[in-house]
Amino acid sequence: MVAALVDDHRDKLLPNEQPAIARAVEKRVREFATGRHLARRALELLGLPPAAIPSGQAREPLWPTGCIGSITHTEELAIAAVAADSALRSVGIDLEVVDRVTPELHARLLTPRECDLLPDADPSIPGLLFSAKEAGYKAVNPLVGQFIGFQEAEVDVDWAGRCFKLRYTGEHEPNRVMQQGQGFFCFFERYVFTLFIIR
Repeated sequence: MVAALVDDHRDKLLPNEQPAIARAVEKRVREFATGRHLARRALELLGLPPAAIPSGQAREPLWPTGCIGSITHTEELAIAAVAADSALRSVGIDLEVVDRVTPELHARLLTPRECDLLPDADPSIPGLLFSAKEAGYKAVNPLVGQFIGFQEAEVDVDWAGRCFKLRYTGEHEPNRVMQQGQGFFCFFERYVFTLFIIR
């Protein structure tokens, strides 16, 4: 895993990565280029050659043969995680500004059960629940290729262990693979970071 501040790394993009940002605004260009730059550094740390990581139809990273990975960023910070596909089936990471999930978003992003837990809870919990779902989706989607709505996944948090599990409540049976995964989280500065792996 590699992290860095978002910066101008567009000169490090490879030709088949550039179409993804052909019409993007400056902010998006910097975030995208930093993510790809970090992903290549992570590949090198695994002893793999620095390959191109183009984008799929849903803007997801398309990883080189033999590895899996995930990229996340805020406006200021980017993180890339890469693993050999012989070590893990899938990985998803997410980074959020912890207070980004305001009360106005609770009903859209959280299930009724999750919302019921919020009134007396720490105000950082909505951000954690949202981030956990994002990391889970990023891990499951490459395996299944099916959209998962925020109301179709519930998060069970183990605060002592700094970990979480995801429970799929939707109708698409293959998405239940998320229940085989394990999530981890940490808070730092004003962020929450989540990692979800499926072995």
